[in-house]
Amino acid sequence: MPEYLTRTLTGMFMLVLLTLLFFFGTNIAFNITIYTISLVAYLEWLRLTSKSITFFFPFFVLLIFLHYFLIINLTIFSYICIMLWLLLSIYLFFFKKFLQYFIKKYSLLIGTLIISSFFTFLINFYPSSNTIIIDNELIDNKLYFLTLILMVTSVDVYAYICGKVIGKNKIGSDISPNKTFEGYIGSLILTFFTFYIISTHLNFNWTLLDLIIMLIFILMAFFGDLFMSFIKRTYKKKDTGSILPGHGGILDRLDSYFSALPVFFVWFLS
Repeated sequence: MPEYLTRTLTGMFMLVLLTLLFFFGTNIAFNITIYTISLVAYLEWLRLTSKSITFFFPFFVLLIFLHYFLIINLTIFSYICIMLWLLLSIYLFFFKKFLQYFIKKYSLLIGTLIISSFFTFLINFYPSSNTIIIDNELIDNKLYFLTLILMVTSVDVYAYICGKVIGKNKIGSDISPNKTFEGYIGSLILTFFTFYIISTHLNFNWTLLDLIIMLIFILMAFFGDLFMSFIKRTYKKKDTGSILPGHGGILDRLDSYFSALPVFFVWFLS
């Protein structure tokens, strides 16, 4: 079966599951989904970096702690995550050799931080002014989930299409052999105007600050994608897994979310 057809069928299957979860999912169903995705992603990370499976259970305990016991200011945490991702982006483009060394030496710590922060953001997906409030219900904020998924999906899909159609200048074989500057530029423009038109139609009052944050959101989504590609190149792997035919593993689908989620929190939920 051609790759594009496999990717399309898998994408449609995931869309059906998300649709069912969106319309019929309960709070428990949302929480179970977030736990499952985070745990599978961590399992893939352990396999990708050749770490022992014994680290899986301590990570599960960490997620429970983050869910029920940790008191944290999510706005401050979002800014910290954004700064760390920006720092990683600098090293990716200017200090690749050192970053490869750092990744191999501290892969367990890096994977734990990235996936646990992803979990923390999603499990507390509601407007927060100060600290985590456990009593808030995920089901009351489905619109935020939908907005996030649509935005990141648009970034990924437009980058893939533009890269296939007009992509010529490769970003770099040591980062990602198939990604092009034209693909990302086309995705930036199309995603920007797509959501500007949609949100304007829905009477969202845009300000200059919103436009700037959206630009940062898209760029961060790009970097998450590039960073995961760099990780795979570092470990000489094509995909992080095979659970999603045509797409690879869960990590291959979450890469843009890891880096874009903190910006989304600052934008909509802080």
